[in-house]
Amino acid sequence: MRLSAKLSQKELGNKLNLADTTISSYERENSQADFETISKIANICNFKIFFKDENDTLISPEELSKEKDF
Repeated sequence: MRLSAKLSQKELGNKLNLADTTISSYERENSQADFETISKIANICNFKIFFKDENDTLISPEELSKEKDF
């Protein structure tokens, strides 16, 4: 996502208030970002996250929240 958004690790880290070494660690799979951070990265890079239901149908987060009673 970062590369398609033409961001350096430092630029993305600055937008997330994270060190560029943290971004590097995610990319090298030495550590894993939590879902909130992944969502922020997707938003910054103009990606949309979808979920799959039990039938492998893609569902947007908005659709998912409408289906569930919270």
